[in-house]
Amino acid sequence: MRRILIVDDSPVVLAQLSDAFSSEYEVVTAESGEMAVEILEDPMRDSVCFSNMFDLIVTDLNMPGMNGFELAAYVRKRNRVNKFTPVILLTSEKISKEEARAHGCAAYISKADKQRLVSMVRIMLTN
Repeated sequence: MRRILIVDDSPVVLAQLSDAFSSEYEVVTAESGEMAVEILEDPMRDSVCFSNMFDLIVTDLNMPGMNGFELAAYVRKRNRVNKFTPVILLTSEKISKEEARAHGCAAYISKADKQRLVSMVRIMLTN
């Protein structure tokens, strides 16, 4: 089963996205960029070998502490296991495709457009 790491400081958003994807994918959630790093760096998390490997990472841009850009950059530069894992950035801000890509994100989607996110996740995990 494909695995998705969803990172957002809003428990409501985490619950909504987890519900949207849990029937098709294994979903792991983190309430901060720092918590995501802990999950990504712990190969024995939940006593399952390689449970820090993900097929896709979906992260909020604006979070206290480590933001989505910083998390994407961390994954690209410092996390060998997920170095090539696509990162989708969720944001309510207007950013350019170039800015998202410069920070290591494969795509960015408006937080309000949940249907587009679901479609993009399915496309990325089908290929």
